[in-house]
Amino acid sequence: MMFENYKSGSYDEMFDDEGNVRDHWKQLVANLEELGLDQLETKRQEIDWRLEDNGVTYNVYNDPNGISRPWSLDPIPLLLEGNDWKRIEEGVKQRSTLLNLIFKDIYGEQRLLKEDIIPSEVIFAHSGFLREVHGLFNDIAYPMMILAVDLARGPDGKMWVVSDRTQAPSGLGYAVENRLTMNSAMQTLFQHLSIRRLHLFFDKFKTMLLGLSKSNSNDPLNVLLSPGPHNETYFEHSYLSSFLGLTLVQGQDLLAKGGALWLKSLKGLRRIDAVVRRVDESYCDPLELRADSRLGVSGLVQVLRKQGVSMANPLGAGILENLGLYPFLPRLAHYYLNEELILPQIATWWCGQPNEREYVLEHLSTLMIKTIDRSALYLGKNLSTGELDALRAKIEAEPYRYVGQEEVQFATAPSYTQGKILPRKVVIRSFAIHSDESYTVMPGALVRVESSADALVVSGQGGGSSKDLWILSTPDDSENSTSMTMTQKMDGMFQSMVQLPSTLPLSMTNVFKARGSSENSLENIPSLRAENLFWLGRYLMRSITNARMIRLTLKSLVNATRYDRHADERVQEVLCTTLTHLTMTYPGFLGRDEDEIPDPLIEIWSVMSDNARIGSLSQALGMLFNASTSTKNLLPIEGWRILDRLMREWNDFTHQKAPTQRAMISGIDKLLVHLMAYKGLIEESLFAEQGLVLYDIGAHLERSNLLISKARAMLTNVYEPFVEYEILETLLGSSESLNAYRAHYRASINLVHVSEFLVLNIKFPKSLISEINQLLKALPKLPKFKHEMYLSRYEEPLFEAFSLLRLERIEHLSFLDKDTVVRENLDNLLSLIADKLLIAADELSKTYFSHYDE
Repeated sequence: MMFENYKSGSYDEMFDDEGNVRDHWKQLVANLEELGLDQLETKRQEIDWRLEDNGVTYNVYNDPNGISRPWSLDPIPLLLEGNDWKRIEEGVKQRSTLLNLIFKDIYGEQRLLKEDIIPSEVIFAHSGFLREVHGLFNDIAYPMMILAVDLARGPDGKMWVVSDRTQAPSGLGYAVENRLTMNSAMQTLFQHLSIRRLHLFFDKFKTMLLGLSKSNSNDPLNVLLSPGPHNETYFEHSYLSSFLGLTLVQGQDLLAKGGALWLKSLKGLRRIDAVVRRVDESYCDPLELRADSRLGVSGLVQVLRKQGVSMANPLGAGILENLGLYPFLPRLAHYYLNEELILPQIATWWCGQPNEREYVLEHLSTLMIKTIDRSALYLGKNLSTGELDALRAKIEAEPYRYVGQEEVQFATAPSYTQGKILPRKVVIRSFAIHSDESYTVMPGALVRVESSADALVVSGQGGGSSKDLWILSTPDDSENSTSMTMTQKMDGMFQSMVQLPSTLPLSMTNVFKARGSSENSLENIPSLRAENLFWLGRYLMRSITNARMIRLTLKSLVNATRYDRHADERVQEVLCTTLTHLTMTYPGFLGRDEDEIPDPLIEIWSVMSDNARIGSLSQALGMLFNASTSTKNLLPIEGWRILDRLMREWNDFTHQKAPTQRAMISGIDKLLVHLMAYKGLIEESLFAEQGLVLYDIGAHLERSNLLISKARAMLTNVYEPFVEYEILETLLGSSESLNAYRAHYRASINLVHVSEFLVLNIKFPKSLISEINQLLKALPKLPKFKHEMYLSRYEEPLFEAFSLLRLERIEHLSFLDKDTVVRENLDNLLSLIADKLLIAADELSKTYFSHYDE
C-alpha cells in the first residue's frame, strides 16, 4: 500500500477526514498503485533528466551551489474536480475584473479616495504607486492584461486567495513545461482520466498580444522585456518568448525616440508595437522612475504618455499587490460589481485604522505581520518578548505601513519525496488574461510545493518543488479536453489523448506557429544579443590564447637549467614579460622603478586565479561566462553543460592555495580541453541567421590583437641564437602554428621565416594578414553594409591595415640598424595595425550596437 503511512495534520486534497480517498482522486490513486513506488522513482529520475536536458532552471540568488538551480517537478500531479474548478475560475475572473476597475480608478478619477472608500495612506504609502503614470489609462477599458492569483485551500475546504500577482506575474512558462514533461514521462497516470487541456488559453493569449499592436501590420513587433539572464525566472522569459512568438529583449536593446519605442537591431531601428513586461516597474525608466536602474529604457514613460507603445502589464500595476487593499476588497466588490467575493481571502487588518490597529497589537504574538508592500514578514509566534516590543514600536510609529493577517493552516497534497509519498502544503498560481471584454482563466496552473513539512513559506527561492495541475473535465468541457492514454506531438506541444475531435480549432495551429523567416533573420537580431555574440568570440579567443601562453611559460619554468642556465633565464624573462603584455596585467613582470620583479610562480598564479585582477585568466573566463549566458538560448544544451562544468572545475581549482608548477599546468590543460570543446560546439551549432558572423568577427579581431601583442614582445627584439630559437618555438606553439610552420618551411626555426609566416603569409589562416583578410570578407555579410563601391567607416581601417601588410616585404621588417636591439620597422608596423584594429572595432560597435548614426 503506497499510502499506508500518509498522515496529514490539516485538510488534505486526496484524503477526507475519515481517511478515505476522495472520489475524484480514486482513478489517479489506482494508476499510482499500479505503477508502484519503484517505477515512480524511475519516473521521477526521468522527469529530472528531461528537465535538465531541456535546460529548465530557476535562478536562486546567493546560492553557494551556483545561481542556476535545476527546476524540480513532482511526478504526482495535483488533481481538482471539474465543478470545484468552475467556482475557482469564476472567482479568479471576478477578482481580475475588480482589480482592473480599482487600477483604472487609482490612476484615473480616484473616486475611491475622494469618497473615502479607501484611505489615501493605503495608496500613497505603497511603493507600487507611480505618480508618473497617473492619467495614462483613461481611454483603456482593460489596462490589466495579465494577472495571477495565488490560491490555497483553507481548513474549511474552500480555496482562499493568498496573494495577487499583478505587476509581472511569473510561472506561466514553468506551468507549460510541467505539462509537457508530464505528458512525456507520466503517460501511465493519464489512463482513464479526462483532463482539461491548455491550448485554447494560449490561443487567446496570442490573440490578445496581436490586439495590442499599434500598427495595422499582420506581423507586429511584440517584445518580452526581461531584466536579463541573471533574473530568477530567465528561463521562463526565453521559453515564453519562443512559445508565444515574442522577441526577447533587455532594456539596452530598446530606444525611446520620437514618441515611440524602438528595437535596436543589426539592420537599424525597428518600431515596437507592444511590450510584455517582466521588469519590475520602478526599474523601467531611469529618467522618471529609479535613476539607478540599468534594466529599463530612458523615456519609456513619455512614450506611454504619447501612446506610442502598448504594454502588458502596465506600469503602476504593482499597487494592486498592496496588502492594505485586502480589508476593503469585499466592500469594493459591492461598490463596483454589486457582488460578494466568490473566493475568500485571508483575514487582514490594516493598522492605519484605530480599531484594527488595537486588535493587531493585542494579538501580535498570534498573527503574521507584514508591510503592505510585502517587503517584511514577521511571524508573531516565533518572536521573543523583546522582538515583539520592537515590532510594536514600529507599528505604532508608522501604522499605515503594516497589516496583520491570520495564520491559516493550508491544505496538503501527496508529494513524492525521498522515496516516500508524504503530505506537503501546496499553493496554486492561477493565471488570467484579458479576452473578449472579460478575462479567461488558464485551465491549469503552476503548483508550488513546500520544501519541508515545517516550512513557513511556499516559494521557489525557498527551495520548494512544483506540480502540474490536472483539472478533471465535466461534460461542458468536452471541446477542451479528451481522455488521455497516448501521446501525440502536435504543432510543437504534446497533447495526450485517446481520440482527436474530428475537427481541430483552426486557432490551435496559430498559437504554435513558428516565427516568420524575416523575424529570425540576421538583420533582426537585437543589438544587445549581437554585441554579446561579438564579445563571445573575443572572450573565448582571449581565454584560449592566454591559457596557452600561461601553460608555455610555466613549462619553461619547469625546464629551467635544462640546457644553459643563463640562456634559460633569459627565455623565462622574455616569456614572463610577454605574458604581462598579452594579458595587460601591468605592472606584472615589468615591475615599477622602485619595485622588484615578482616571484614568477606567485605572479603567474595571480594572473591565473585572481578574479578581481583586470586582465587575469579568471576575469576573462568570467566575462566569457557572462557573454555566453546572454546568448544561452542560441546554443545547444551540450554547450551550456561544457561551460558550466568548465566554470565549476576552474573555480574549485583556483580557490586552492598556490599549487605546484605541475599542478598549475594540469589545471590549465583541463581548462584548454573544455575551452576547445566549447569553441568547436559553438562553431558547429550556430548558423548564419543566429549571428555566427558576429562571433567570427569578434574572434578574428581578438586573435589579431593577441597575435600583435605576442609578436611585438617576442619578434622585435634581438636575442642570442639559443634564446631566439626557444622564444620562436614558444610563439609558434602558442599560436597553434608549430606543425604548420615545419610543414611549410621544412627548415630550422629562424626569425625571418617565423615573422613572414605569422605576419605576412596570406595562405596561412592564422597569420595576421589572413585574419584581417577574413574580417574584410565577413563584414559585408552585416545588414548595414550599404555600398558595394565605397568602404564603410569600420572597413576603412581594416583595408588600410591589410594594404600595409600586403605591400610589406620581410626584408624590410627584419632589417636591423647598427647599434640597435629592436627591429623598429616591424614594431612600428605592428603598432600601427593595432591602432587600425582598435578604430575598426570602435566604429563597428558604434554602427551596430550603439546606433550612433540613427
